[in-house]
Parts: sequence; C-alpha cells; structure tokens
Amino acid sequence: MQAAALAWAGAIVAVATLLRGAPAVAVVAATAAAGAAWLVLAPRGRRWPAAALLGAAWALASASWLTAHQLPPGAGEVDARLAGRIVGIPEVRDDHTVFELRPQRVLDGSLPRPLPHRIRLRWYGDAPALRPGERWHLSLRLQPPDGFLNPAGFDYQRWLFRHRIGATGYVREPGAAERAGRAATVDTLREAIAARMGEALPESPRLGLLQALGVGIRTGISSAQWQTLSATGTAHLLAISGLHISLVAGAVGTTLGGLWRCLPPLVRRVPALTAGTLAGGMAATGYATLAGFTLPTQRALVTVLVFAGALLLRRPLSPWHSLAVAAAAVLTLDPWAPLGAGFWLSFGAVAVILAATTGRAAVRGLAPWLRIQALVGVGLLPATALHFGHLPVLSPLANPLAVPWVSVLVVPPVLTGIAALPLSEALAGTLWQMADWSLQALLTVLTAMAGQWGALEVPAPSAAQALLAGLGAALMLAPRGVPGRLLAPLLLGVLLLGPAARPGDAARVVVFDTGAGLTALVTDGERAVVYGGGPGGGLDAVSVAVAPYLEARGLELTAWIVPRAGAPWDGAVEHARERWPEATWVGHQRDGSWSTALGPLHLETADGGSGGLALRVSGRRDGAALVLQPVLPAEPTAPQVGARGCKDADKACSAAVATPRRGVLRTASRGAVTITRQAGRWQAETQWQHRGRFYHQPPHPVRAGSP
Repeated sequence: MQAAALAWAGAIVAVATLLRGAPAVAVVAATAAAGAAWLVLAPRGRRWPAAALLGAAWALASASWLTAHQLPPGAGEVDARLAGRIVGIPEVRDDHTVFELRPQRVLDGSLPRPLPHRIRLRWYGDAPALRPGERWHLSLRLQPPDGFLNPAGFDYQRWLFRHRIGATGYVREPGAAERAGRAATVDTLREAIAARMGEALPESPRLGLLQALGVGIRTGISSAQWQTLSATGTAHLLAISGLHISLVAGAVGTTLGGLWRCLPPLVRRVPALTAGTLAGGMAATGYATLAGFTLPTQRALVTVLVFAGALLLRRPLSPWHSLAVAAAAVLTLDPWAPLGAGFWLSFGAVAVILAATTGRAAVRGLAPWLRIQALVGVGLLPATALHFGHLPVLSPLANPLAVPWVSVLVVPPVLTGIAALPLSEALAGTLWQMADWSLQALLTVLTAMAGQWGALEVPAPSAAQALLAGLGAALMLAPRGVPGRLLAPLLLGVLLLGPAARPGDAARVVVFDTGAGLTALVTDGERAVVYGGGPGGGLDAVSVAVAPYLEARGLELTAWIVPRAGAPWDGAVEHARERWPEATWVGHQRDGSWSTALGPLHLETADGGSGGLALRVSGRRDGAALVLQPVLPAEPTAPQVGARGCKDADKACSAAVATPRRGVLRTASRGAVTITRQAGRWQAETQWQHRGRFYHQPPHPVRAGSP
C-alpha cells in the first residue's frame, strides 16, 4: 500500500509540475485504460505502476476539466449579463471591491459553454456592501484568466488556476446591477463572526491576525505584520494550518476520550479511543468548515483524517506509511496542491519531524523539543528559498517560542470565544481580548527580533541548487554514521549562491511582459541598466518585473533610461526613483549623449525619433547592435525591440521584439523575451518556451513581420 500511495502521489506531482499543454480526452482515456489493465493483469506486489498510471490519468482529467471551465485564450474581452452567487468574503480596497462570483446562468450575451467555475471580479467606485451568498444580476466585461509571464515575480495565471478561477473582469454597468436574494452559507457565518470580533476589538491592530486564526479571513493583516512573520519564519502559525487543526482534533479527542472512560456503560458500547478519535475528527472538520474550506485547510484536514482513520481501523501503519497515504489523499482531493508552497512546507515539516524521531529512543524534555524545532527550520530552508527568495534564519529561534505561545495562549481563547458567542457576547469579547493581549506580547518579541536580524535575502536558486540543498538537509537529519554528513553545511550553502548561469546567460537583454509600454533590462550578470517604464499603480513595471528580477538575480541597478516624457512612462519611473535613488537617471531630452560599458556589452543612447531616446546595445568585440526604442523601426535588419499600440485580443498594448527569422514576438502572447549573444548573433527565447505550462495562456500565432 505504501508503494502504491507513493506512486499515485508521485505521478500527480509530475503531471502538475511538468504538463505543458491541455491534455486531449484520448490521452486521458488511454492513460486510465493502461492503468486499469496493469492493475488487473499484474501479479500482487507488482501493481504499484498501475497506481502511477491511474494517478496521472486523474491529474490529466482534472486539468482537462478545469481548462474546459475557463474562457478560451482567444475569447478576448466578452460582455455579458450573468446571474450568479457571491462566494468567499469580498475584499474592500481603496477604490474598488474584489469578489468572486459563481455564475449560474447567462441572462444576456454569449459565453462559451461550460461556464467558468468561478469569476474574479472588481467593482470600481462606490460599490454596495457585498455579502457572501448574495445572488446578483450583473453586467460584466470578462476576459480569460491571464497574467504577466516574466522570469521572476508573481505568477498570477498560476494563482488563478490553483484557485479554480476561469475568468476575470469587472462590473461594467454598476447602475444596472440587481440584488436577487441571499442564501445562507458557511461564508455568511464566517463573516458574521469576523464582524463580532471587530466589534469586540475595534481599536486592535491585531484584529486581522485574530480573524485569520478564528475564521480564516486574512485581509486585515497589515504588510508590516506579514514582513515580521516572514522574517521570523512564523507566518504558518498565524493562519489556520495543519498545526492548529491537529491541535483542535487532539484537544477535543483527548478531553472527550478521558470523560468517556469515566462512564463504564458508554465504554462497553464504544471504546474510549474510538469515541475520542471520532470527536477529534468532527472537531477538526468543524474548524476547517469555519475557515471556509480553503485549499490549504482542506489539505490539513485530509491529513488529520487519514491519521484518525488509521486509528479507527486499527491498521498497523508506520508513521512514514501514514504520511504517504495522507499525501496521496491530499493530491486526490487537490491535484494542483504542488503548485503552491504550502504543500511542500507542510509535508516537508512532518517529514523532518519523522526523520528526526523515528527509530530513536523517545526522550522528553525541553532540549529534545528545541532540537526538533531547529531541525524543522533547517530542513525547510531549500523549499523556503525556492518559493520565497529568502532564508528565515530566525526561524529556529522564533518558532520554539511562538509555537507553544500561539498554541496555548492565542488559539484556545479565540476558538473558545467563537464557541461562547451564541451564549454570551460579553464572554466571547473577554476571551478575544485575552487572545489579543497574548498576541501583542508575542508580536512585540518577534518584531524586535526581526528588526535586529531580519531575514537573509538570497537569489532564487535553480532547480539543481534546490536539489543539492535538499540533499544537504537530508544528510543533516540522517543518523550518525551515515557517510557524507559533514557535507551537509556545504550543500546547504549553495542557497547563498546566485543561480548558475548557462553559457551566454551573463550578458543578456530581457524585454519584460508588463502589459503597456516598453520595459527592458540589460545586464552583464552583476550590474543592470533599465530602459523604458510603464503605467503606475499596484501593477507597474517595477513591481511585476524589474524589482523581482533584480532581487532574484542579485543584480545592482546602475542606471535607468527614460525614453520620453508622459504616459506610459511616468508611472513606473516615479516608483523606481523612490526605490533606487542612487541609480543614474538619463532623461528623455536630446541635449546630450550617455554611454557606458556593461561587461562584454557597450550601451549608448541615440535619437529615437519623435523626441525620444533609443538605447543601442552592441558587443564590444563584434559591434553587432540591438536597438531598444519605443516604436518598431521600419527596417528589421537586426533584432530590434520596441513597444507600440496594438489590438491583440488579450491585452491592449504590449512590447514586441522583431527578429529577421522569427518575425514579431509579442510579450502579450508569449511572455517576456530574453535575448542573448551566442555564436556571433542575437538569439531570442520567450518565457513561454522556457517555463510555460498548460495553465498559462498559450501563445497566439503572429505572422512574421506583422506589426
């Protein structure tokens, strides 16, 4: 059973992380048929490959179903009037409200069938108070679930896919919106409890953290609090996670089991262990329901229920066997859990604990517990660096304090207050106030620790570096006498290095996918020069492209060249000036020239026409030039980069790269374009080629030479 569980889980992970295109129905059917045939024909003990084939078929079928419930990539913007129900908790922001709608039927217009499973919407301006479970008739402008595809930064398309969102858009005619009733849902209860917590703690800056622990609503957590939790490696404690669900299940199960033993008539009918396990499982399910059954909560609940099921069935499962079955169960429920960091961190933490305790004599006391906490912090360093780009070096120090503090002094009064709310609002408020005081003391200590040391920022490791660091973590956890344990610190140390460069990678030009305007970066592997800009606001070129790339590669920004004044350049440039005041700023006026050497490249500004500046990038040896400018040149004698207005269905404006061999490569349809100097010529590679997956919008065909 353990081999089958591992094979099932491994196949799903492989499909989720490697699948590049939406699978055809025939491929799904053939994979499932091959797995079923192997299961029937293979002898006992040789059937684990059948589990792998069936797991792959399950993941492929899920991918096919989810992509069928998305607006197709070529749909562009679609206007329609829909009837639907609000799911989740709407988020009220400065100038708009974000909410998710589950469409029920089309009232006017035309949408491809089947309808998207969920739609993420924005209501701009003075939106009415939107409530979970409300049914609305809304006129919407929708588009496929698209996002920027850059070498670093947040992958919005991946996030949308993980959350089953098949379209995005906004309310087009707010005046024509009609509320059509409201249904009672779990989200309604969660919102009501969060409101009561807000009334009890109206002035507390920690209200968002307590709401996150109680009902899974995390919108009230400030950015400063997130930074403190991230720097100390304690963010997992202040959200409803496997630790808290296990805590609830264990506390309720142990308490009821103890009371059950005091009543012999009940024990004769149902053993105390069975009664306690059932009660713990029901309590864990109730807590997960209160958290809104989010994907991380579902994963934690399934893991707890697998362990509870092993106790109830009296199955002699080893801890590693139980972990394998839990992973298989989680991936069956959510095949796309491997796309998020939570899957790797949660199962990684349990694996580290098992590796540190299995086969060793049980030792009680503070020192062994502190040792396990330190090992968990070290063991999760590779996954943390890979997903978050920093190493929380304070984690081994902060978690031994924060874990028992939150588990004993914060979570119990929060949950007890929720349970007491129907009986006495005053008692609930008192309990929440106690939790707030406890959390205030903990955050004071964590903030001081973060301010004193902080987190160690590291360049994003490559897959090979992450594997080497993972091997180092495994050796660190290995028993004494295992060969190579002394290499563990050296292997973990590769996380401090930058990503290994391929031949020709050091000197490169990257044309980013930012949606509007041209933003390009030239680097020699250590320093960088940025040309262009883009719109301002929360999704400007700095936040979606430039800053993540500089941080991931460990580059120093030395200069920023502004092609011309006015939109669309000023927004991102204003943001960039505040972030990198030490950089050299080259304006759009043609009152002089600017040039510099950047490794093997020579950069110089030139007249770009229409009152703007162009940037000429050439090899210092061969002189072959690459020209960056805000309008495509008419003579593509060499690869040239530009930005211009366009009417692509998926974006209103994008950057484009013109090459003699491949025609025009648009960032709107193919993601960022990376240009390197190889074999005496410029070579272009799109981000879609490099890391495109089936949940990214596929590239649209563009005729060579087309504008």
